[in-house]
Amino acid sequence: MYIESFVEYNYIGEIAGLLLSGLLLFVMLYVRPKKTLLFKYIFNGTILSIVAILFQISIIKVANNPDQYYNKNLFGIQLISFLLVYNGILYCIFSYVNMMSVVRRNQRKEFIMMYAVLSIIYVIGIIIEIAASGLYTFTLNGIDIRHFTRYYISAGIVCAVVCFIASALNRREISRITWHAVCLFVPASLVVLIGQMIYVVKAHYIFSATTYVPIFMIGFLLFHNVPYDELSGTQSIYALDAYLMKNMGKKKIWVVYVILKTLDIENFIKKDIDSLYYGISICRNLENLSPSLRLYKMSDNKFVNTLEENDPEKAKEIIQEIRGIFDKSRVDLDVPFNYTIIAGELRPETDTILKVRQFFEFISKRLVDQNSSQFYIAKESDYKGFSEHYEISSVIRDIRLRENLDDERVVVYAQPIYSVETGSFKSAEALMRLKVGDKLISPEVFIPIAESSGSIHMLTCIILNKVCRAISSFDEYYDFDAISINCSAKELSMENLNRDFMEIIEKYDIDTSKIRLEVTETAMFENYESANKNMEVLSAEGIQFYLDDFGTGYSSLERVMNCPFKTIKFDKTLLYKSLHDDRMNDILSYMIEVFKKNGFITLIEGVEDESQKQYSVDRGFDYIQGYLYAKPTPIEEIKKFFNRKSSF
Repeated sequence: MYIESFVEYNYIGEIAGLLLSGLLLFVMLYVRPKKTLLFKYIFNGTILSIVAILFQISIIKVANNPDQYYNKNLFGIQLISFLLVYNGILYCIFSYVNMMSVVRRNQRKEFIMMYAVLSIIYVIGIIIEIAASGLYTFTLNGIDIRHFTRYYISAGIVCAVVCFIASALNRREISRITWHAVCLFVPASLVVLIGQMIYVVKAHYIFSATTYVPIFMIGFLLFHNVPYDELSGTQSIYALDAYLMKNMGKKKIWVVYVILKTLDIENFIKKDIDSLYYGISICRNLENLSPSLRLYKMSDNKFVNTLEENDPEKAKEIIQEIRGIFDKSRVDLDVPFNYTIIAGELRPETDTILKVRQFFEFISKRLVDQNSSQFYIAKESDYKGFSEHYEISSVIRDIRLRENLDDERVVVYAQPIYSVETGSFKSAEALMRLKVGDKLISPEVFIPIAESSGSIHMLTCIILNKVCRAISSFDEYYDFDAISINCSAKELSMENLNRDFMEIIEKYDIDTSKIRLEVTETAMFENYESANKNMEVLSAEGIQFYLDDFGTGYSSLERVMNCPFKTIKFDKTLLYKSLHDDRMNDILSYMIEVFKKNGFITLIEGVEDESQKQYSVDRGFDYIQGYLYAKPTPIEEIKKFFNRKSSF
């Protein structure tokens, strides 16, 4: 069918779309964006946009100049190719918008099936249009592609409507910023799509690229853009994550972790224009050390440099030069500051972004906190130590999340405590071990990890549960006073401590006096008011308290006297020092006398030989604990150290 008049199609909108999508692709490749699960839809959508626009421009060129460019078969391939690529663009948009919800991600198969159905309908429509020769018609001076344009624009409208409805139905499962973006840009896209339908008929304007390129650009700017700082040239933590995710395991990468320590970090950065310029010059000097050195800013006082270098000696040489730049800065700048620089190669032990962060935090915590600058390059032992630390941390985290009071990875031992008066074992201390693989980890190793991760209370509840279960199994047949459990400094001031402990004890229907809690001086006085309140509540329930490791803290005797302790457990270091130091011996003898006069029971730990035993007995300790008397044994076997009740 021929139409007598023809107006050339204007495709300035497509040119603009091509420039925008090309610029977007360049930015994505250059700034190392935040590559989340959904980033692939932005990236692939941008690639498809460029391809689609190029097809569209070539189609319009042919339509405007059929005598010069038209070939029936080639033109048909151009049309079909564009329609299929456009469908790919719609798929990227459809997936990106809907996968913003975690719930929708779990329903990904259903969404793929839904889009597959829509795609099948779309393709069938193309086939029907081709069979009916309806995608385009000839005029005397050109080719009419208005129907072709309206066809794919209709598909775009359907996609936009479905995306908006799906987002509205799933409003509670997506973030506020995502919902606001959907509310703003989906209706705007619909307006542009409808405008394209109208203007392609009335004025032969084609600007369909502006209906999809801005969507990818907005998505990138909102959720994936991690630009450089314009002055320092540093990038953000998201850029660091993207870089590591892409290159870990593929290249030899060294990471240099820098912490600046000053009384006023803001003043250090913004004191005056000279300091600002000097800070920028530091960044320039760092960049000049190597073309493969990259700078990242974590916060106002934390920075990370990454270095790609295959030669370890060369890498260490550059790292030393980094140190030299900061040393020079300390001399030249008016604002005093110190630094901590930790450097290390990324190895199999640090094969994820999380492990990289934790590795450097692990080392920084092990460095002695000094009022001076520190420089450290990771050693082989650090990687081994971190692997063990990470494995233990993972087990502890899993134990906390499972909340299983019978968790077999928490192994309970007990060490009997000898009564000097009766000459028998009347109590015991429960000791925790952590089973990691085929190894048993001592509390000195895992307790600090559990405390720092907020998992210590779960471990204490597990050991309390297992101790109560053991007591309930032999309480009726054996004569003993109690079994004590250590209570961490981090949990002694917790509001729910009393409730959690009493629920476990009441579950086994045992006498609360059979449970005693050991509390260190540090734990007691870190948060005195809250800790003392918890102790008073539990004391009222019949639970006695030991002051553990007495002599290692800095508390006053007066404050100790005011707390509801029944037993004072002297640390073994006091015993060892008193054996060879007359002055310490006098002090220890005096403290024992004072406590006993005020009604406290005294206990000494760490007795390992006869001389220590005799000294402890001579000084009047009521109870003695140590390897000389008994080694720790599984909690189920502790009953063999107690006397059987006479009635049985």
